[in-house]
Amino acid sequence: MTTPRRAERSAGWSRRGLLAAAWFFFLLPRPARSMPAAARFVDDLGRRVLAVLGDRSLDRAARLERLTKILDEATDLALVARLVLGRYWREASEAQRREFVDLFRRLLLKTMSDRLDSYGGETYEILGARAVDERDTMVFTRILRPQGEPIAVDWRVRDLGGRFVLVDVVAEGVSMVVTQRSEAAEIVGRSGIDGLLAEMRRRLAQSS
Repeated sequence: MTTPRRAERSAGWSRRGLLAAAWFFFLLPRPARSMPAAARFVDDLGRRVLAVLGDRSLDRAARLERLTKILDEATDLALVARLVLGRYWREASEAQRREFVDLFRRLLLKTMSDRLDSYGGETYEILGARAVDERDTMVFTRILRPQGEPIAVDWRVRDLGGRFVLVDVVAEGVSMVVTQRSEAAEIVGRSGIDGLLAEMRRRLAQSS
């Protein structure tokens, strides 16, 4: 996984890796007892990811397996997929919905796998948090790179009845969900929902 770069800010499915790539940039210098619950959730998530990345006893496959488990626990991928499909979710059949969620997860995990060896010692700091509504909180972080300028990455955390999950990543002001929703809508508008699913299958086959 690589740090989100300004060169990667073009719209499109290239942004589906932002959420996966960002796992690699968690390192909070010190505990902060005054953190809001959502920020503590991000802190705990980061420490777990960092522990996996720093465990030299793990081979690549074991590291990927553990990161995948963390991703599944910390992110409601079905919810994120539904947000990405937007208004077309209501138009999709149950079978189309199931396949879209499955393909969405597989593409995200493939991106995470492809970037697994690219961690370059990035660290991060939490800058603060702000409630968006009754359910969601934005946690603001800054990625500190060994070389290059810091990058702003914000995390939208949703409270699902006491369970926190990540539902979006905003890198340098660009939302992963909004970007992917825009491209999904463009493809559906041109080729229908089946066309979108076919395109996702094609991209998975290309990256195999």
